[in-house]
Amino acid sequence: MKLEKVSLEMRDLETAIRKHQYFYYLENSPKIKDKEFDILFQKLKKLEEKYPDLISESSPTKLVGSDLSSSGDFAKFKHKIPVLSLENTYNLDELMEWVNKTGLDENYSVEWKIDGASIVLYYNQGILTNAVTRGSGGVGDDVTDNIKTIESIPHKLSSKINLYVRGEVFMNFSDFDDFNEEYGGRFANPRNLTAGSIKHKYASEVAKRPLRLFVYDAFFPDGRGKIVTNSLALQKLKDFKLPLAPDSIIVSGSKLSKTVESFRKKKDSMGFPIDGLVIKLDDLRKRDALGETSHSPRWARAYKFDALIQETTIEEIIPQVGRTGKITPRARVKPVKLAGTTVTYATLHNQDYINELGVGIGAKVRISKRGEIIPAVEEVVEPGLQGIFQLPKKCPSCKSILSKVDESVDLFCTNKNCPERERHSILFFCQKKQMDIDGLGVKQIDLFYDKGWVRNIGDLYDLHTKKDQIETLEGFGAKSVKIILEGIEKSKNKDLRILLPSIGLHELGHKVVEILIENGYTSIESLLDLVKKPDAAEELNSIHGIGPRTAQAIVTQLNDKTIQKLINKLMNSGLNFRAAESEKSDHRPFEGQAWCVTGSFDRFQPRDTAMDLIVKHGGRKVTSVSSKTTHLLYGEGAGSKLDKAKELGLQIINESEFLNILSKENILID
Repeated sequence: MKLEKVSLEMRDLETAIRKHQYFYYLENSPKIKDKEFDILFQKLKKLEEKYPDLISESSPTKLVGSDLSSSGDFAKFKHKIPVLSLENTYNLDELMEWVNKTGLDENYSVEWKIDGASIVLYYNQGILTNAVTRGSGGVGDDVTDNIKTIESIPHKLSSKINLYVRGEVFMNFSDFDDFNEEYGGRFANPRNLTAGSIKHKYASEVAKRPLRLFVYDAFFPDGRGKIVTNSLALQKLKDFKLPLAPDSIIVSGSKLSKTVESFRKKKDSMGFPIDGLVIKLDDLRKRDALGETSHSPRWARAYKFDALIQETTIEEIIPQVGRTGKITPRARVKPVKLAGTTVTYATLHNQDYINELGVGIGAKVRISKRGEIIPAVEEVVEPGLQGIFQLPKKCPSCKSILSKVDESVDLFCTNKNCPERERHSILFFCQKKQMDIDGLGVKQIDLFYDKGWVRNIGDLYDLHTKKDQIETLEGFGAKSVKIILEGIEKSKNKDLRILLPSIGLHELGHKVVEILIENGYTSIESLLDLVKKPDAAEELNSIHGIGPRTAQAIVTQLNDKTIQKLINKLMNSGLNFRAAESEKSDHRPFEGQAWCVTGSFDRFQPRDTAMDLIVKHGGRKVTSVSSKTTHLLYGEGAGSKLDKAKELGLQIINESEFLNILSKENILID
């Protein structure tokens, strides 16, 4: 009877592990933390060690997780090397126990563990012939065309060598934020966007996404020759112009603890997503001697930086309606201290996430700060008495029927006149990155909306007619009302570059508007005339940086009568729908130069103030790095533009160097 119970437990563990592998590898939407998954995995391994006769032939301990696509979009490719996962450890004691067994006096490489999507590059006679996802570890999806769009990957090596390279595709946080802003914040995180991008149906669309790659392992099918260590193998990859992760270091096992702690202190300042370290034996011959299991190599470990977790109770679940209509369930929890702050709310993402965790009101849960930023419900410890929470079928604000859009797992309210959507649109318009209207926050906008004074952004410019009534409201006085009204009036000085993106139209963010202006569409009139043409979408799509989806969105929205009515209202209120020509100086040291900017700066906030100086003194501002760009001005957190500028051999200028140029040219900074 005991063996029967053990067998049932093992089958249940197998089922749970496979399910979570599916969510991680195929859905790109893990439902439990890595540590919780590892607990399940280790429990099954221990049972298999104790009861070897009960091991299933299809046990997940014998296989790596699979990211194989079930669609016919990608050909399947049989890997020529074992593409294994790493065994995880979460504390230094466990890590050092492994090091002591492997060799305390041995050398180990310590590298960042990038949180992206695994890829294998196959070079035959020095030519990149295949780029393949990890898949099942034995077979992967051939995504060569998509991976070739990553500019840092050489398509041809300097030697006619046969070489297989493992790497991780990812996005910098700054690149992800810029891209996500253009798409209305529809993407949850860099990892999900990366995994979805490498399996996108169209390589032309993938090329517009800021994908990067770091390589970390090399395999030489014709023999390694004199390459006897991992550090020599990585140097070979560097010689072939393949991109390596920063900070990688070789240390002896006796110094590993100190090295790990130094990486831990630095992890939060990194510009790309990481979830730990990879510790690997440096001696390749000793790696060969140790070998691997069917799941993971014996010569390497992943040391994971565990998220901060606390236990609390869900008191209420509130479906929130965003500016785009997306419904996001938010849990109000019993207040708990986490990472130095008191957390009272945590996200539940969507209904699928709620169902998987089994979340309900009254449930005792564990919450974490993912990346120590966003509080999220991670696990249910005890279910609530009311059962699993179900999102309403109707919008909590306007009672419209909710639906899924573009195959999204999220629910949306598609009613453009939904009160919550309208409130959030007004708030978005007033934000600092948009029209920057002082004094108008959530509290003020909610009050004015409920009074019926401001129901859309056009109404803001009639708010001066309510001045006397506002001053009588609790919490308002002549001074605060003056700040608000002056802020609204001041916003009329913003031009098309800021005004059009602030309206919040789909796909019409700051970057796209700048591209349109660069290509001669410097007024709303020119854009409205364009979208009337039968071939307007094709004309827009021909502009570098604007894809078919963006082109169609522009045409559809600017032909919408409601949007046209709003634009007319704003124009009649005195807002400026023209791109202002920059002031020109007779002193023109930047004449004939095309400058692009990336990153953040101490002296120039916003960073466009630096570009304004360049344009004023003869230069030209561009939004993307290309062969026509002459200079790149970069600051802290510089993204993919910096890499491309280096590749093209452009003049690269940091903030300090730029200030020196201005000083030498006697150009004053306002």
